[in-house]
Amino acid sequence: MRPTRGPDLRTVAAFVVVLATGLAVLWVVTARPPAGDDVFALSEQAAAGPIEPAWLAIPAIGVDTPVEHRGTVTYDNPFTGRTVEGYGVPESMLTTSWWSDGPAPGSGRMAVVLGHQQDGGDAVFDRLHELAPGDEVVLRDAGGAVLRLTVLGEPLTGLDKATSALSDALNGHPAEADVALVTCGGEFDDAAGTSTENTVVFATVAGGA
Repeated sequence: MRPTRGPDLRTVAAFVVVLATGLAVLWVVTARPPAGDDVFALSEQAAAGPIEPAWLAIPAIGVDTPVEHRGTVTYDNPFTGRTVEGYGVPESMLTTSWWSDGPAPGSGRMAVVLGHQQDGGDAVFDRLHELAPGDEVVLRDAGGAVLRLTVLGEPLTGLDKATSALSDALNGHPAEADVALVTCGGEFDDAAGTSTENTVVFATVAGGA
């Protein structure tokens, strides 16, 4: 059994991706690595410890994208009307973000990486719910160090944003979880301007480091 990973995530009780369908891409992706089956294998340097992620690849669902660094933000939960603290989300529908106020991937505590989902659209985590145990997740830092992970268990779907379901899922993460991948799901609520649910996938460092 590993040590407890990460801080108490109840202070981020109701993460909501508030960018709605049709929102324009605000951040242009540049400096993309060469195309190929595995961009990280071209000159891989295995991470020797925690990394600050700059790029994420999930081959099984076609994800190959930059990772922004976003801290904690304060916002009004559109479902409860309460002011809460939550994760800063990516500026683009096509990129992801690491919660930089929390643990780093590979630190031995659980890091959180977020991305948008868009019904009928082309957002980075549209297919997150399709991941299966054993699927590969790869993070790379700006210096080229690579951290390889594998998916743990089935995706957790249907986490109601009007409740503490997301924070409960993150606080109750598997002991082996090194990264939580988080996105939206469920039906789009026009009044709230966002979807009604969250989806979470947990991953562990390959080899059980």
